[in-house]
Amino acid sequence: MDSVTHLLFGAVIGQAGFRAKLGRKALIAGAVINFLPDLDVIAGWTDGHFAEWEHHRGLTHSLFFGPLAGPLIGWALWRHDRWSRRRQGGATESADDTLGSWIRLAILALMAHPLIDLFTSYGTQLLWPLSATRFAIDSMPIIEPVYSLALLIAVIVGSRAAVRPRLAQDVAVAALLFVGIYVGAGWAINEHIAQVARADLDRPAEVSAYPLLFQPYYRRVVAFTPESAYVGYYSVLDPRPIDWLGLPIEATPAVAAVRGTREGALFDWFAMGKVLWRSAPDGSGGTTVEATDLRYGMEGPTNLGNWGLRTRVDSAHKPTGPIQAFTVPREVTGDAIRRYWAAIIGGDRKQLRTVRN
Repeated sequence: MDSVTHLLFGAVIGQAGFRAKLGRKALIAGAVINFLPDLDVIAGWTDGHFAEWEHHRGLTHSLFFGPLAGPLIGWALWRHDRWSRRRQGGATESADDTLGSWIRLAILALMAHPLIDLFTSYGTQLLWPLSATRFAIDSMPIIEPVYSLALLIAVIVGSRAAVRPRLAQDVAVAALLFVGIYVGAGWAINEHIAQVARADLDRPAEVSAYPLLFQPYYRRVVAFTPESAYVGYYSVLDPRPIDWLGLPIEATPAVAAVRGTREGALFDWFAMGKVLWRSAPDGSGGTTVEATDLRYGMEGPTNLGNWGLRTRVDSAHKPTGPIQAFTVPREVTGDAIRRYWAAIIGGDRKQLRTVRN
């Protein structure tokens, strides 16, 4: 999920389980701790997309990270709380019996982070370092306003000084129950759309549906057969036959050469196998090979995908230059937003369709 939602979720965890014991500072601590695992994106600052693809949602998103790092973080917060009380001239005895609460808060907030991310499509290495498998339940988009709004309301209630701790706790628990049900509903919608897409394609295929931004009703559908990959869109609010875009699957020597490189294998792993490989002569005796992650994309300029990699291969099928990652700029205009909204709730697809790559 996005960083704001992680902050809110961590605050609600602190509010639900620890406000009575630790006070309103539990909200702040929970928010910061739940955000911490996403600091692994710093890897992308040193080596660009490849490092981010390899390391984001790895070590810090493992289910083992919370139990290992949580006690240390909880102890540090407990020590800071005692120091803060002493500096303000207050009694420290009341803080002496909170060490266990701080540690439990830290462990829960750290473990909640990868579990939240699990319900998005990016892929989370829950079992690192025992396994590099990327797990994903395609239930929620990375940014989902209703999900975040429920958490925000709970945090606003819990942060008010006049609110009784028990009321704050009850509101936080209700918010967590709501988002749990909401995520479950999104999962059910996704499975329903995948089932509809299988019937609509009317041929044996590996079909997956992926959430699109800001809502759970409209999904991107990707299907693979041995010969072709297909991309389409479906809304449960406007059920109609899927307008599939079919693309041939290439297994040329040039493609095989790039897939066999470290970068090609890394991208295949990152995209969880949902990669479209394409090749085309470059006019000078060589071949340009391009790979696109089909999981993420929207109708318009990013219809094939938001990111990928490309390189040039010579006549001997060897890369002649660096394998470079690329991103496709999204169309962020008023017309694009209106088309997106109309596609969700229903509209004339001839008017909605835009130029595809």
